[in-house]
Amino acid sequence: MKFEEHGIFEVKVEGRLLLVEATGPFNEELINQYQSALKSCINTLQGSSWNQVITLHDMSLFTPEAEQALTHSLIERHNKGLESCGVVIGDVNCKALVSAQMSRCYQKANVKHKYFTTLEEAKAWLG
Repeated sequence: MKFEEHGIFEVKVEGRLLLVEATGPFNEELINQYQSALKSCINTLQGSSWNQVITLHDMSLFTPEAEQALTHSLIERHNKGLESCGVVIGDVNCKALVSAQMSRCYQKANVKHKYFTTLEEAKAWLG
């Protein structure tokens, strides 16, 4: 059965930094759409190391299938040069659950990550 995407996102590149804004909750269909949207950005960044900042909003939880798809996407990005990710969870509901879920994904993908309350803090950490 095919479901409609749940959640919204926007991606852009700023220098050697991939910036993502996302509002959840998220399902697998959205993560598949997200992976497709990332391809041109990653092609721009590929060739040397790069970092990412993702800013999450609202109830940014993932279905189990979406979490698995996100982990797979992170593994692919890590293989294409992703070094570290700053995760901004300033206005997220259920911060402890979102952090635990995101940490599982980043740890499985072997991507260094840290949580912040503002985009500026995340960018400063990434240098």
